[in-house]
Amino acid sequence: METKSIYRILPVFLFVVLLGACSNNDKAKPLDFYSEAYEVPLHGERYIGVKSGSGEYSLHVENPDLFSAAEDKGWSDPAGVFLLKGLMTGKSALYVTDKKTGETANLAIKVVDNYEVFRIFDIYYNGSEIVENRHPVLSKIPYIFLVNDKARDLYFADQSGENSLTSNGIKIKGKGNYSFAHEDGKTYLILTYAADEDGKLTDDASVVATSHKFEFTQISDFLLHRLDVNLNLGMGTVGKTYPDNSRGNAFSMEEVNTIYKFDGNLGQVEIPTGVLN
Repeated sequence: METKSIYRILPVFLFVVLLGACSNNDKAKPLDFYSEAYEVPLHGERYIGVKSGSGEYSLHVENPDLFSAAEDKGWSDPAGVFLLKGLMTGKSALYVTDKKTGETANLAIKVVDNYEVFRIFDIYYNGSEIVENRHPVLSKIPYIFLVNDKARDLYFADQSGENSLTSNGIKIKGKGNYSFAHEDGKTYLILTYAADEDGKLTDDASVVATSHKFEFTQISDFLLHRLDVNLNLGMGTVGKTYPDNSRGNAFSMEEVNTIYKFDGNLGQVEIPTGVLN
């Protein structure tokens, strides 16, 4: 009789244990983010992933004149993803409340000047063969951040930094200024930066920055118009409906009065937080 009783009680005991385990799994995790501060470019977008949370939130923007925020559905991450859009430069806060736990997180949001990113390739095609890019700066430091500000600041960067969930590995290696010019039907990018006697970037304060003029030997009307609009270049390009074969983000350049030639495209990386004012 005792053995039969044990076998009758055992399924009930296992059911209670499993029910308790399921209840623990269903318990909402604490609301947490990968960082307490984020930046979003003016007129640009920034995705913010939730590290942990219930997946059900209410959002409140302290100053809605500076940026907008909304949940972005369709991601595989059950904790949730938010989409921020920069409207005006400045600092404000995003308050995120977890509807299940009642927790509220205060995220510092800074809307910075917008920018475009060029990524320079380490090889290029010269029309007959693939050749190594030997430019003293752009062969080793492939990212150029062009900032839409009054100073026309530019930042050189590579990916030698830490690559993790919260960092894309981008590391700033130098700073300078830029401008565009349109002469005799040709478009030029002028980069001004300090270089040593070997043409490499230097942070020696005694070195006077010099200008380096690059001609776009190939660039689409679509890309040129995007740069004109997003960097406020005043070139007067006119937007139109571009066919698919002319919407390319790739370009070719050569430095005037030198042997240096290279290819590149419009990059999709973000400048590290804290670099821009």
